[in-house]
Parts: sequence; structure tokens; C-alpha cells
Amino acid sequence: MLQSICSTYNLPQEQMSKDTLVALLPMNTKQATFKSVQGYSGTIYFDDNETPTWFKSRDSKLFPSLYTLWKCPYVLPVVKTHPHVIGILAGGADLMLPGTIPPFDKRLVRDSIVGVVDSDNPSVVKAIGQCKMNMSQFDRVIGRTGMAVEILHHLDDELYKLNKYVDIDIPEELDTAVPLAEATDVEENKDSNDNTPAQISHDETSLEAQTLEIENRNNSTQKPQEIETVKPSTQTDESDDETLTLTIDEVDNFFTRSLFQTIKTDTLSFPILASTFMSSHIYKNLPIIESSYCNIKKTSWKKTAKFLRSMDKLGYLEIRGKDDNMLIVSVKQNSDIIKNFVTHKTMGSKSSGDKPPTQSKKAHELTIVNYYKPTSKSRMFFNKVDMQFSNYYQANELRTLLDKYIKLQDLVNIKNPKTVKVDDNLKSITNLGPEATPRDTLFKAFLANFSPYYQIVKPGDSAEKAELHKGQPSKILIITEMKIGRKIVTKVTNFETFYIKAHLLADELKVKCSGSSTIGPCVQNPKLTEVTVQGPHGKLITELFKDKGIPISFIEFQDKVKKKKKRTT
Repeated sequence: MLQSICSTYNLPQEQMSKDTLVALLPMNTKQATFKSVQGYSGTIYFDDNETPTWFKSRDSKLFPSLYTLWKCPYVLPVVKTHPHVIGILAGGADLMLPGTIPPFDKRLVRDSIVGVVDSDNPSVVKAIGQCKMNMSQFDRVIGRTGMAVEILHHLDDELYKLNKYVDIDIPEELDTAVPLAEATDVEENKDSNDNTPAQISHDETSLEAQTLEIENRNNSTQKPQEIETVKPSTQTDESDDETLTLTIDEVDNFFTRSLFQTIKTDTLSFPILASTFMSSHIYKNLPIIESSYCNIKKTSWKKTAKFLRSMDKLGYLEIRGKDDNMLIVSVKQNSDIIKNFVTHKTMGSKSSGDKPPTQSKKAHELTIVNYYKPTSKSRMFFNKVDMQFSNYYQANELRTLLDKYIKLQDLVNIKNPKTVKVDDNLKSITNLGPEATPRDTLFKAFLANFSPYYQIVKPGDSAEKAELHKGQPSKILIITEMKIGRKIVTKVTNFETFYIKAHLLADELKVKCSGSSTIGPCVQNPKLTEVTVQGPHGKLITELFKDKGIPISFIEFQDKVKKKKKRTT
């Protein structure tokens, strides 16, 4: 399969490093069949985290998913278009020739597979398709007609939404050059069975039934081995008394001690991406040593993945996934080694001098930003204040515009400046009478005319990256109730807009609540996903969501099992 991909897309397989080839096609690849409502059928390939990597119809060649192109942006030639066209393509349209931007790559010939990018992010593919004409023949597209690219896969389509376990943000900029390996790496690749293609599980499952399952890793029966602390020698060479040389075993020991320190002292919220786990915990919890040794390449493992897999085999933690998508899903806190481990001063404490300042409780919270879009009734109002009618506004901006309008039209009631006269424009917007009205009452009626929208912004992100949703933000609903057979369960719905994936939540609740969990459609609203866990765990799940940064005002807990107090007569 790997050879077929490299051959189809003219990739120099023999000159590419092993890591590059694994990014192109994960070593462990699963497949499932699909059948669309239009009657098309084929195969979708997934990595360990059930992120779709490649797909094909019954008789077609392999096509990369957007997730693969974000890892390997050099696979396809690209067609550039205008930023607003990307949203049109996401609605199911094809890319027409007038919507493209010359000059065109010479590889953009009829029937070639191409990526579509916008002029603001020319290295990030946001749709893929098949060329329907020889694009390289055109120097200008104004006044021309015809379909340039038939879109096969785009942002927010059903294939894109199949990514269940790992949130993958759209990158801002990528390097489109083919990463070639060094000569030594190429020889290693040749010696290792000439880049053996990835193994594919042939257990095919229907995507229509949504029964894809991630294979559970068998728990290792190997007992954790004690690793003794090896203190570096304090003797220095007379010829170089400033340098302290550590052996590989000693550096290995420091990284292992850092893991123990992390498990014993750090507050961990699972699952954690491997890169985040290393940067936020392992490197900061290393004993105080020369900074040049604070590098995984100085160890015998050489790579983060090998280090974490080794610790997994020893039973200190549990991992899932591969390479960039590797996740730490749990650690073993109750082992005797961790309980008896003596903590040390860390590199993190050295760099900060004192204890790091405690962050505000709201520093890690999601931010809900409300917007309002004008309706047709307020068009004349925006003309008067010289503002764009089609924009989205926040409440404080609308209040400022209303005050500006009142001043321009001289609507302040002279007898009572706290009230405002309602003119014809305001009357059509607010449905209030012509008599003087308090400003607050007027503003509430004014705001009610607008269509509400909202964004949920991740900590540290800008509002531009967040999706705009129509309506008011709904609360996460947690319900504890008794089922037939007197079994108590706790159900959770309305969580997906808060960047929480159903399968990740189900796995986390299974561990946190020590009970089985299931995923299915909500009974009251089949469009929503519902995660159910056995037992009364409302308070525990509420705290879990708070730790994830969800404001408590957007979490609602209903305990339907708790008996109501009887009225006393």
C-alpha cells in the first residue's frame, strides 16, 4: 500500500526517512467499508486513533484525507482560491474556474488529484478533488467558465467528522517541501526490509452502523522494575573543569526519575498528547542538570515515542496511538516505587526561581462570546449610524451604536434625561410606543430584534479560530436517573460544542467512574450524542467538566433519583 501511494503521487520513497513514511501511512492501519446515500461504496483507512488517513472508491486510486495532507503537505499539487470560496466548497459545491487564482502548477492537468488552498493560507489544503481541465494552459480566468476541480473531500464533510478521538486543529502554515532523509537514514530504511508496507487489519465494518471500535491494548503483565538513582560523579577533569559528562545510563535514569516525579506530584488530566506530556511535565520535572542533557536524544531511547512505549511496558503509564497522535491515557500512581519515591528539585523550579505563580481559576476556562446579527427591520438604523448592516456585533457595541443614534436624532427626553423618545425607526425595531422609554428598557427591546450567535473560544486561542454557532449556547446536561430494573445511570448530553469528543468522554468516564459506559443518540433529541455511565456520578462528572475549563454556569445537573421531601401537614 505504501509503495502504491508513493508510486501514484510520485514520491521518492527510497529517499524518505522512516518517520516521514510513517506520517504518510501509519504502521498500524485499519480499514472499514462505506456506502454513501448516493450509492458510492469504497474503503476508508484509519490510524490507531480512528483518524481517517486515506480513502478510495471501489475502482479509484487512493486519496489522502485532509488530516494526512496536514502532516504531509507535499503530496498534492494545489489550486489557489479566494478565502470566502472555501466556505462555499464546504457547502458541497465544486470549484469553478472563475474562482481560482493563477498562476497554476504545471502538474494541474486533467484527471490529476489536487488540493485546494486559499490565498490567506496557501500551504494548508482545505479540500481535495479531481482536475476537470488542464489548468496550466490558463494565464487569466476572468470571463472564462467551466468546472476546474470536482471536489471529493472537504472541511466538515462526513469523512472529516469521522475523527473521533483526537482534536486536530487546522494548521496555520506548513512546509510543503518533501522531507528527504540523510544518507545514513536512507541506508537504514533499505536494510529494514525496504520499508515494509503498513500492516492492515482486514476486519471490515460498515460505517453506516457506526460500529468502528479501537482495539484495546492488552495490559502488560511485566512487573515494573526498580530503577536505582545513579548520582553523577562530582569529579571533573582538570583540563575542563566546567563540563560534567554524564553517561547514557545516567541520563536515562534522570528521565525516569522525572516520570516518577510527574506521576507523584503533578495534576494530570487525561488523555494528554505525548508532546504536551513531555514539554509540560517530563522536561520540567527533570533533576537539575546541565541543560544540554535535557533532550530525549541524549538517552538510549532517542525518541519520545520509544521512551513512552518503554515506560508503558514497565507499567508506569498507559499509551494509545502512534507518533504525532500518541496519547497518555493513564498513569500508575499506586505502585510501591511511586509511593516510596523521594522527590527532587526540578529544572522547572530552577528556571522559575521560586514556585510558579498560581494561575487564576478562569485562566484555563473556555470563553463564550455572544454576537448579534441585524435583521431587516434595523437596516435604516445602521444606515443612520454609518455602520455595516451585515456585520456581527457584540452587545456592548450595539449599546454604543444605540447611544450614538439617540444623540444624532436628538431623542433624549428633556424633562427626564434617563428616558428616550422612540422615533419611527426605533418603533419598528422594538415595537415600543412613541412615549418616552427608559434606556435599559429600550436597549433590551432593541437587542431582542437581533439574531443571536455565539462562539466558544479555547484558552489562548483567538476568536477567529472558533466556529460561529447560531442561537444561544446550550448547557451540558448531566442527568442521574433510575432505569427499568432499578439500575442507576448518569447520562451526559450537549457536550460536543465544548470541544469534547464522545468516545474520549466515554473512555474517561469508564475510568473515573469505574463503570461501563455507552454512546448512543439522545432519546429526547436523536441529533445529539448521549454518553451513559453506570452509577450516580453527577457530582464527579460536574467536577470533571470544570477541570476541562467549562464554566459552571454552562453545566446543569439533574438528580432524578433523589427522593423529594414529603410535605408535612
